[in-house]
Amino acid sequence: MKVKDKSFEEDGQTREAVLTITASAEEVDAAAKAFFKELGQRDVPGFRKGKAPREVLEQGVGGHENAMGGVAEKLINEGAFAAIDEADVIFIEEPQFNVDVMPEDGKPFTFTVSGAVAPEMTLVSYEPVQIKMPPEDPTDAEVEQGIADIQDHYHTLDKIEDADHVAAMGDYVDTRLTVTNHGKLVSGMNNISRMVGLGAGTMPASFDEHLVGAKVGDILEFDFEAKDDEGNSEHGDGELHAKVEVCGFRALNLPAVDDELAVKVGCMDVDDMRSQVRRNIGMQKAEQLPRLKVDRAADAIAERLAGDVPEYYVDFIRQDVGQELVHDLEEQGTNLQQWMLQNSIQADQMKEDVNREALRRAAIDCALEAVFAHEKMEVTDADIQQLFEGEDDAEEKLASWAEANRMANLRKMARQRKATQWLVDNAVVETEE
Repeated sequence: MKVKDKSFEEDGQTREAVLTITASAEEVDAAAKAFFKELGQRDVPGFRKGKAPREVLEQGVGGHENAMGGVAEKLINEGAFAAIDEADVIFIEEPQFNVDVMPEDGKPFTFTVSGAVAPEMTLVSYEPVQIKMPPEDPTDAEVEQGIADIQDHYHTLDKIEDADHVAAMGDYVDTRLTVTNHGKLVSGMNNISRMVGLGAGTMPASFDEHLVGAKVGDILEFDFEAKDDEGNSEHGDGELHAKVEVCGFRALNLPAVDDELAVKVGCMDVDDMRSQVRRNIGMQKAEQLPRLKVDRAADAIAERLAGDVPEYYVDFIRQDVGQELVHDLEEQGTNLQQWMLQNSIQADQMKEDVNREALRRAAIDCALEAVFAHEKMEVTDADIQQLFEGEDDAEEKLASWAEANRMANLRKMARQRKATQWLVDNAVVETEE
């Protein structure tokens, strides 16, 4: 069974592939033989199993036309998807099979299949992307931050006994806290004990400023705003109301950077501790920066798409993002509802986050395909094999993809991998702190 013609149609909203597929006369005869053999295994009055003539079997399914419809269905189910895969077409929803003329013995059988596929988009520029990256080698500032992190790990929070102490930035405040959003309790924030580090980021800055000047025993009520730098919030519009009882104060005490601290973390002295921190940062960068470079290059090329990604394709990618999230949570031994409750995430915010990630992935997907086509790259067998590099059962896995008629998916993965590598290899990098 072969694809004899492949064309694409666009209606301004969706791109569809239309394939004309033909089964040879030999394939039609083989399918008919198998179909009637299966029918012959049924109980037919007056005949032993497998002995009823074809005419009788056809009558049993409603006549010759219905019987040949069964042959057509068998041909499509057993051969069409392999032909589609070989034609390098990936339908993003169930395709429609159209049979105008039923198959006939000894003659080729032709039918069409159509359905939505990924859009074909172009870029406004195919020049190498320009990205910013942290320096590859550890900086002195990063080492000092690493030392500060060690200090923070061994910090103590000592109770302030002064009854007249007035809250100031840098203090840690023991509170009894309730937070609402337009009268509705924020999940996990109903009359709870929480230590709030003023200026430490445990609560929004607009919350902290209301506690400055407070004393033990004070009960405060105020409105505050919980939004990130981009104006987004996990709590609807981010306009919250708090009732806070001030229960006590603590002072943050950090250990000195000395040989005693160094020995505590398994080093000989301070110099050795700094060397170890620098070495660890270098190892982390060696592992993380290549992935960061890929992400930044991909985001940069996605911004060059000529136009918006069609909504139907974003919807398709959104399903993958949602399924991936659910799978990851199951791997962690939880589910979506529990995770949202534990992290005080509202349904609207969850939908917005999933939509944003779906749009990002769809844009990157289309941009990488555009790069691959513009650079006239090709996918080889070696490229496919590299997708399974390092896996013990590589050949077995490759065979399973082929058996499932998913080689077109592997070819797409290889295309995007090569396009990504081209972006990374040619990116113009500016070092940033």
